[in-house]
Amino acid sequence: MEKSPFQQAEVAFDELSDLYDLPKMPEDLDRYEEYYESNGITDPRSLYEEAALLKFLEPNDDPRGVVLLAVYHVKHAIGVDLHHVFKKNSRKLPRNSRLGIKGEGINTFIVFIKDNESWYDLDCKVMLKLL
Repeated sequence: MEKSPFQQAEVAFDELSDLYDLPKMPEDLDRYEEYYESNGITDPRSLYEEAALLKFLEPNDDPRGVVLLAVYHVKHAIGVDLHHVFKKNSRKLPRNSRLGIKGEGINTFIVFIKDNESWYDLDCKVMLKLL
């Protein structure tokens, strides 16, 4: 049976993270801490985080391409500029810019967190803050 593009992207998400030894989920980042420190990487991201941000910026993109670009970004320690994400949401940068990511694997969505909200209470897996 042929897999849908979304199913193919899910397989690529799992297999490419293993193949290139990349952090798949935010909790995997701790495993690479020594590498980040020795290479001056101050704001590392997992494939989960990067794919969610890419998907938010280009929601109609092929999910396989989103995963491949996320792999490239994480492998080369580059990533989506959070300024673009916040500007797409509100046209101007809020004072306390925070976002959360919800969902599993590549089936994710972005939640913009208000000042009085907790990312944990919103059931987000991770919170990113614009510095």
